[in-house]
Amino acid sequence: MSIRRSSIVLAAVGLVLVVLGVLVRYVVVPIATKLPGDTDETVRYSGKATMLNGQALQSGDTAHAINSNVPITVDRRLRVTSTHGDTAIIKDDLTVHASNQNLASSHTYAIDRKDMNGSKPPSGTSVEPSRGALSSAFPADGKRDDSYSFYDSTTRAIVPTHYAGSAKRAGRSVNVYKITATGPVKDPTMLRTLPKALPKKLAAGLAPSLPAATQAKFTPAAVAALPDPVPLTYSGRTTILAYVDQQTGIAIDQTIDQQVIANTVLGGSRTALLPVSAFNFKITPASMSELGDKAASAGLMLTLMSDIAPLVLVVIGAALILIAYLRRRRPQTESIAVSGDHAVTGNLVA
Repeated sequence: MSIRRSSIVLAAVGLVLVVLGVLVRYVVVPIATKLPGDTDETVRYSGKATMLNGQALQSGDTAHAINSNVPITVDRRLRVTSTHGDTAIIKDDLTVHASNQNLASSHTYAIDRKDMNGSKPPSGTSVEPSRGALSSAFPADGKRDDSYSFYDSTTRAIVPTHYAGSAKRAGRSVNVYKITATGPVKDPTMLRTLPKALPKKLAAGLAPSLPAATQAKFTPAAVAALPDPVPLTYSGRTTILAYVDQQTGIAIDQTIDQQVIANTVLGGSRTALLPVSAFNFKITPASMSELGDKAASAGLMLTLMSDIAPLVLVVIGAALILIAYLRRRRPQTESIAVSGDHAVTGNLVA
């Protein structure tokens, strides 16, 4: 049986297209969805803050020691400083602008560029202990369950992430995750800025501005028993509500509520004295719109690469293979014509 050369070519091209479609879907797409090595983006937030007035406190003006409902803006910059295979070193810088103050904090993580969990850093690189937990970014095609963990930089604890359903943000479908972390403050940079003790006179003077339940503990006997200065410890509480694009993992909207409370031992039990800081802020409408546009563009590219391009390549490849199969044999009339030509040629030679 004679097989057409064109059928062989069609079958070969079809097979190449099918293999190419599979490679695009299962090799190229996972590479393309890794955290880019040139990531450098800034997200802006706005909100309110309760802040300790250090000058008033030191001067003994306890009535004005706490400033409440202070308008704030927040700039958060996420940037990859280096990559090492599937591991990226990322800096998460946060600057709070409040009145005439700029409060800056910076955290460094080693994260897996695929699933965004904390990973082992390269030798000689100092990062926070976030291994196995999310910290600054969410993965694409996020899970709709409670299986994620999150690293809280204030308490340096890894806590569960609760899936709270789905919603819409900036025209995109998002997964809603709620994260709550509570515990002693362990961030060494933050602890260096907080006083280790408070003069006894100032601590007693704070009583009138405290909640009624706390004021009740400031009995003459309890105050008399306090050492001078009064030692302080600090506890933190952070609540994050993140609206994460279901396809790309981009956090389009986010609300952050963060408190740091000064505590002491009063009457034999730990007592919260005052909030050293309390910030409540969320992504601004302008940043939300930008993040939504970014998610839409990235989502379209992801759809083209993961669904449309592989499907088109496989369908065209399969069609070419089918055509090659159907027309693999030479037509019978063509064979007869060729044989006849050979016969005539033979007669002439003879």
